[in-house]
Amino acid sequence: MKPSIISHFVMLGDSLTDRGTANRRKILRYITELERKSPKGRFTNGYTWSDHISARLISEFIIRELKTEAGMSPSDIADAIIHNEPRVKELVHGSYSLGDDLCVKYKGSDFVRNYDEGGLTSHDYSWAPSTSISRFATRLIVSTLGAKLAQLLAYDQENPPSKIQKAQTLIVEWSGANDLITVNAEPSMLEVDRAIRSRITHAEQLIKSGYRNFVLFNLPDLSLCPHFQSLSAAERSNAHQCTEYFNAELARACRELNETYPHCSIDVFDVNSVFKEIYDEPEKYGFDRDKRSRSFIRSPEFTIRANGTSPANGYMFWDGIHPSADMHALLADRFYEKYAADYNFSSPLLDSDWDPEIPLSTEQLLLSFVKKYSKVLEESQGFFNPHPKPDIPYRTATLEEILRKSFDPRGELCRRVISELQWIDEQGNLKLNIPVLRAAMVQARMEEASKGEVMH
Repeated sequence: MKPSIISHFVMLGDSLTDRGTANRRKILRYITELERKSPKGRFTNGYTWSDHISARLISEFIIRELKTEAGMSPSDIADAIIHNEPRVKELVHGSYSLGDDLCVKYKGSDFVRNYDEGGLTSHDYSWAPSTSISRFATRLIVSTLGAKLAQLLAYDQENPPSKIQKAQTLIVEWSGANDLITVNAEPSMLEVDRAIRSRITHAEQLIKSGYRNFVLFNLPDLSLCPHFQSLSAAERSNAHQCTEYFNAELARACRELNETYPHCSIDVFDVNSVFKEIYDEPEKYGFDRDKRSRSFIRSPEFTIRANGTSPANGYMFWDGIHPSADMHALLADRFYEKYAADYNFSSPLLDSDWDPEIPLSTEQLLLSFVKKYSKVLEESQGFFNPHPKPDIPYRTATLEEILRKSFDPRGELCRRVISELQWIDEQGNLKLNIPVLRAAMVQARMEEASKGEVMH
């Protein structure tokens, strides 16, 4: 099976991905000290992993263009860059900018859309009571995953992406840390459950909107960051256990999503393993073992130079929680290494109308139907309908029977389920290019047509 083409990115998250959005909000800029501590308006001493991955991919597009259109070899390109040749310089500097926190464009076309903001929580805590006045105020100020998703969908409403563009978009979502350490007194399993539930719910909303490719980041071990390293052993142990539980639950929930929506790719990027590997062998990656648990901005070495740089030599962490720019660069490298093998990253200027077949089996589709139908049936229970009845023997129905039931005005529940699974659109036409589903639809329509002829 050929790797899926990815020509667009949508990123959702908190300060770990924020490319300057919080810095534009005056109150957050003041509270977080970004104005005085960050040279680029990010929650680090330079650029974030999302800046790095955007720049790296666009650099690849530029190199491909120079190879194919200008006939330049890799050594020619390297020489041109070193000698600052005008044509190459103009191409590099004119193709993109990291100055817009909401979008990285490639030659004027949207490539990476950013819905990230420092302080963002997965679960919506706004107006939820707290014993702490400052935490209650924080809950009102910070953004939420739901708010960013609403912005994303509103943008799609105004600038409708095609079905193919959505299929060629990679949704990257990283949130949950603030649920454990910013808007609550301490990490807890309850807050983990809320964060995971919210992340999965919002991923499902995007699936129902037509997106297919997802990468959800897990959390690094919170107990290793300077903030928790300065606390008691019991508090570090709790942070570690909550992180482990968070990551296990996220992996489990994503496995279930993949079973329910087999036409989608929903992967977990294991940030925790990357952090742990670097933390255990810091020298291998250019970090100082003695600085692992120290905050750069709280150290005597912290400074922002006249040229706008703030090198954190040897530091893994910028502050008590956030990675240094060097750590962000390493995360971007690992992200690229993993997903360049899974996807074919392509320029947004080369949008394709290719809708490849999705090689799913009948068994996979039936399993997803049973899982989704069971969930929808359970959700439809209520005070006035404590025992809702299925409109089809959903555990034993064939694909043809499911599709035929969706034609029936009395098959409302069945139709809702396969609509949410993205099998059909509002008119009842197939949305997914799945051969076994296409064959089942042909058979179902033939049977329906013959049934009508018999009745006449």
